[in-house]
Amino acid sequence: MRFDPARLYRLARSKAYLFAGVEIRWRCDPALASDAIPPQAVFQFPGGLGDHLAEQLEGRECITSPPFTGRQDFPDAQGSVEWAVAWPVWSDGAESYYCNTIPTPDGGTHEAGLRAALTKGVRAFGELVGNKRARDITADDVFNGIELMLSLFLRNPHFQSQTKDRLTSLEAARFVEAAVRDHFDHYLADNMDRGRALLGAVVERMDERLKRRAEREVKRKTATSARKLRLPGKLTDCATDDAAGTELFIVEGDSAGGSAKQARNRKTQAILPIRGKILNVASATADKIRANSEIADLQLALGCGIHDRFDENALRYERIIIMTDADVDGAHIATLLMTFFFQEMPELVRRGHLFLAQPPLYRLTVGAKSLYARDDAHRAEIEAHDFKGKKVDVGRFKGLGEMNPNQLKETTMDPASRSLIRITLPAEYQDRQPVKDMVERLMGKNPEHRFNFIQASAAAVDDDMIDA
Repeated sequence: MRFDPARLYRLARSKAYLFAGVEIRWRCDPALASDAIPPQAVFQFPGGLGDHLAEQLEGRECITSPPFTGRQDFPDAQGSVEWAVAWPVWSDGAESYYCNTIPTPDGGTHEAGLRAALTKGVRAFGELVGNKRARDITADDVFNGIELMLSLFLRNPHFQSQTKDRLTSLEAARFVEAAVRDHFDHYLADNMDRGRALLGAVVERMDERLKRRAEREVKRKTATSARKLRLPGKLTDCATDDAAGTELFIVEGDSAGGSAKQARNRKTQAILPIRGKILNVASATADKIRANSEIADLQLALGCGIHDRFDENALRYERIIIMTDADVDGAHIATLLMTFFFQEMPELVRRGHLFLAQPPLYRLTVGAKSLYARDDAHRAEIEAHDFKGKKVDVGRFKGLGEMNPNQLKETTMDPASRSLIRITLPAEYQDRQPVKDMVERLMGKNPEHRFNFIQASAAAVDDDMIDA
């Protein structure tokens, strides 16, 4: 068994500031020590998260001083929350969230509670001092450049997956918001100069956001005019000019595109049909990529550029959703599209704009009741629980084009009832190398790598799961 000393060092240190006053003594083999990992160390933070945040700030000038810190127990011994928040004058922002000392890098409901408490607090203070513009402040304005740590202790927490990257316990949002809001109101009102300084900084960020949005609208309208000339009948655009809240569905073929156009929300959802399997950019030359019409149409529709010319502010849609058939061919097309985005627009993927739609493969009907299943396992689950002991009429969709618009809307396109998979990349550049290696092995020019992968993985495949 191999140990990662750097990871263990960070873990031991984090436990010390998550439990204020606890002393943790670190010792490791001198052969494993480095500039970042001492052979011996003692971790103790009497002030908990506040001490750690002060160390992280390293004396940098902040908009408010001291940082907003505190701790609060929840009613009926439901748990507690501790926080430390600062607004440095110059910062790219850094947010750390924990639940029962477990890091939750994707945030979750405790993050939502904190965002609500701070945003409502700043708005309320603005109303208190007569600043009418404060009503337009958003959470993004308050959290732009923020550096914070939040540690929640909660009974029986629920997480999104086994990796526990995101907290999903609904009560956490309510508990955190109620606990933090009262303390934050006092933090702003007890020192009016401090409150006005933070309000002024947040309003400036709001002005910058509104200015950028106005500039994007000008770019979008210009790009829309150019696109309509170059893509007649190809892209069915949405009516909204602002990119916020809009979605581009990349669909396979004209048949699926026709159903999607009827099922879409015309205000916020755009449809771009593509012809079959696009070019595999991982094994194609640069000249071949530039000459490919499907890729050119896709780049033009997005409007954000590729590689080092990528500009997130020019991206014409907030979400890019790959919507293909729920079969092997559909999975292949989705893989080719993901390969394109990974190689040509990695920042679009890293910043969370790329999604996979989850259309159903089966429709299960008993009497007047119909349910949809994504795959065989989901079908078995529905038959065992929802239709137990009943004769089920099973229909298999051959493709998205076979679904009527109402079915497509209900199962795959309506935000209220659909399910999406977000495609992401590690935040740190160095952590993306394993992903790059995998894409090169499975999609690159050397077929031997794919052959070796198939040989090594074939034994793990269940024969019953092969869709052939």
